[in-house]
Amino acid sequence: MTKKFTIICLGVLFTPLFCFSQLWEVGVMLGASAYNGELTPGLLDTKQINPAGGVIIRANINKYFTVKGNVYYGQISGDDKDATDPSARQRNLNFKSHILDISVNGEINLTGFDPAKKDYKTSPYLFLGIAVFNFDPLGYDPVSGSWVRLQPLGTEGQGTPRYNVRTKYALTQISVPFGIGLKHSLSEHWNIGLEFGLRKTFTDYLDDISSTYVDNKYLSQFSGALAARMAIGNNPANAAYGDNVLRGDPNSDDWYMMGGIIISYNILPPYCPHF
Repeated sequence: MTKKFTIICLGVLFTPLFCFSQLWEVGVMLGASAYNGELTPGLLDTKQINPAGGVIIRANINKYFTVKGNVYYGQISGDDKDATDPSARQRNLNFKSHILDISVNGEINLTGFDPAKKDYKTSPYLFLGIAVFNFDPLGYDPVSGSWVRLQPLGTEGQGTPRYNVRTKYALTQISVPFGIGLKHSLSEHWNIGLEFGLRKTFTDYLDDISSTYVDNKYLSQFSGALAARMAIGNNPANAAYGDNVLRGDPNSDDWYMMGGIIISYNILPPYCPHF
């Protein structure tokens, strides 16, 4: 009797926890990524939208609140050749970089979401979270015909004695993801949705451009000919610029964007109560 009673009590205590642990979604995101910074003519350069994708996992706390973790991978890029401003075209800089984004977000389901209930099968949502991301900008060098890593070069004098206040930027940093989405339950187990998210970063170097030019001969002496070439966009007309001429906008950090279609599967056993 005591043994049966103990088993029943344990079942009462732990079955809800077991069921809660099953209120999960796992899925994939297929979409696109882009960036906003010094090499963007306007808010977005539609010529520089690149593929992105990843995986998600969601824990549905209740019909109005969800915690989502994701690992997304995409590419961002920019090119002064897309600019209409003659001075930007003369600058002649370009870059591309991978973006690996690992984030945790809270989602507010505005009208409630529950795949098991007819009235809650579709919901728009807002999300906000914290992310760790990794990037590594590359620039095209026409002399060698290859893409070269820009951060080690110190194209704005980072790492040289004259510009020792300019340190090389970290390639792994924090961002704040936020955005909107729409989710719809196709069945008890399958969902489909759309999501668009912005990432507020705290760096102006996604594109390796932020501050001013540096003396090109000095840069060549301390950092090498490749760094000197990449700093002026392989345009000799820019070689005369010094640190009194802006190369970028140091007062504005860069952003990146990720979004697309999300398809997810609900791990929700029928014997557990729905939320």
